[in-house]
Amino acid sequence: MDRRKFLKLAGLASAWPLSAKFGPWPDINSSAINRLEKWRPDSSLRVEWRYAAGRITDGGQDFGFIISMSDIKISGVESQQFSVQRQNFTGNQEFVGKTYTGTLSYDSGSATYTFKDEAAQTLATWQWDDNAAQQVYKLTVTTPELSLNNLVLRPKGSLIPEGGTGSIHVGQIAGILIDSDYHADWTGIEISGQEKGVARVDMQGLRRAQSLSNLTTAFGGWLEQKAGLGQPPASSEGVKTADTTEDYDHHWFATAVELSDGPAWVSAWRIEDAQGPFWGLTIARYSGTSWQVVLALTEKDSVVVPLEVNVLAWQELPASAASPQSTGTAWKLTAGVNQANDVLNIQVSVPPGQFITNTKQTLGSWLEEGVGLEVVGTILGNPISSTKMAAAETTAEFSLTFLPIVLEQN
Repeated sequence: MDRRKFLKLAGLASAWPLSAKFGPWPDINSSAINRLEKWRPDSSLRVEWRYAAGRITDGGQDFGFIISMSDIKISGVESQQFSVQRQNFTGNQEFVGKTYTGTLSYDSGSATYTFKDEAAQTLATWQWDDNAAQQVYKLTVTTPELSLNNLVLRPKGSLIPEGGTGSIHVGQIAGILIDSDYHADWTGIEISGQEKGVARVDMQGLRRAQSLSNLTTAFGGWLEQKAGLGQPPASSEGVKTADTTEDYDHHWFATAVELSDGPAWVSAWRIEDAQGPFWGLTIARYSGTSWQVVLALTEKDSVVVPLEVNVLAWQELPASAASPQSTGTAWKLTAGVNQANDVLNIQVSVPPGQFITNTKQTLGSWLEEGVGLEVVGTILGNPISSTKMAAAETTAEFSLTFLPIVLEQN
């Protein structure tokens, strides 16, 4: 399950209660954000996922992986899924991936998520060990596509509130503005006590935006005239009309690199829609006691050049997508605060073919989420000397053809 499909599901008007409490959000430099609080499920969020993208180099193995545990709690389309993929960086660079449906549970006593497939076989366990002497994630995955045995993911620094507050705008779906609760860790991957790679860990969920002032589409106008904004439209035609005006594209990147004076950790996203663009850029430096988040920007900040994402190389969608659309394998990311490119000027590349089949048919049949080793350019004006890992999720969107059907079923 990828982020963009969560964002599309978020357009179900009846799913977002106006009574939900939000904020206040912590300051970007706060070290007091409680990981356990963000790690455990949040009943106020209608869609949630726990995600990791990483690279492991151990003996003769060198591979990237992505996993995602997802929980959709919207009435009528409830689903719990586990997506897993592996990209080899040696030999023939084989890629394998699959999405499983099943049951995702959470044990509050041990802060552990467990995913079981439809045959009740345990495919993954993922724990945040909150013991003061530990403070690490512990991950085990047992699938034909990927096997990880009790990996330790040790945070490189404090938990990052993406966007500076942990609450970001992610666009408008069928007239409903959606925000995301988004916190993340950069971690080292330890095997038998030795660091063997790095991984990005995301804790993210979606909620209806608190502000309703920008509901401007045809569907949004219909909603504003109603006493209760949580009602579905009188017919699916209202949604279809609004949907034809929407163009929703999504790009997301996470890179771990070395500069001349130490490590840099970058996450960036850009969302194109009728109310956008929405974008964000977070840069952290160093690790341990030297860790610091040095920059967090969004579309709300005044900058000379906002974050731009341009595709440099394309690949066709898999034949199963039955679409002529393409997505990328290489991208140019730029941003400037005081002058062009003074913050970010990088090229990110991943091996082609990293598509995964989604088993929930109402959400489409494909997604691209790639792991790679190529990041070149400058960050904060400093040249990149080497790359530890890069993750790229980027898509050209389909229309929301399934949305009216779901609304009619509610």
